[in-house]
Amino acid sequence: MILFSLSEIALIGLIMSVGGVVQGAVGFGSGLLGVPLLVLCGFSLPEAATINLVSMGALNATGAWQLWSHLKPSELVLPVAVRALAIPCGTYAAHLADFHFDPAQAKQALGVIFAVTVILLWSLRLPPRDHMAVVWQLLIFSCSGFLMGFAAISGATLVIYVNSLTWSASKSRAFLFFTSAVALPVAALAFWIHHGEKILPAAMAALFVMPLILGSLWLGLYLGHQIAKPLFRRITYVLVLLVACAAIVGPLLGGASK
Repeated sequence: MILFSLSEIALIGLIMSVGGVVQGAVGFGSGLLGVPLLVLCGFSLPEAATINLVSMGALNATGAWQLWSHLKPSELVLPVAVRALAIPCGTYAAHLADFHFDPAQAKQALGVIFAVTVILLWSLRLPPRDHMAVVWQLLIFSCSGFLMGFAAISGATLVIYVNSLTWSASKSRAFLFFTSAVALPVAALAFWIHHGEKILPAAMAALFVMPLILGSLWLGLYLGHQIAKPLFRRITYVLVLLVACAAIVGPLLGGASK
């Protein structure tokens, strides 16, 4: 088992702290920013997903605990169950991609996923309703679970769900925090089954910089109350889209990989 260098750990701390600020402010976004940036910096997709999974586990649990009073247990059963079933499928797909695609292809595929996700988030603005049809819930939650297992980036599809409902901002954030936090044990087990000991250095590095990441969460929670959320979301989408473009174009320009 080869541990990361101090410079790599510092890079992980910096990237995930930025993601923590975004996560705290809007309830999602850490994976959208952190995973592609880590991959662009030379970490493998399983390593990047593991770092995000460990880092955001504590952040989402903290956010869910703070906002739990806004949630109803009956609204959580279906998303939790469907995502738990879909997570292993995503993890297995990431396992296959790690063996059958080179790092450049993985970066480009991830960039396409993020670009499409941002475009959907930006353009799909349905009139809010009190409830969503079960068939759409199944589609959204299964996609979210698959992406959680593939790269620990499940929040984007859930944002489409909460933005389609007449929920308050606090309830929407609470839902995003809770569904991400409760999926951590399932995702962690699936990651271990498919990737084994090779993801241990990534998990240890994320734990090492956890105090810095938790500090960034509290900053994000503060900013979430100070900055207009629509503006903050637009800024986040622009940043993610830039990262996605870099992931797609970078390998074409001959960027080095780890």
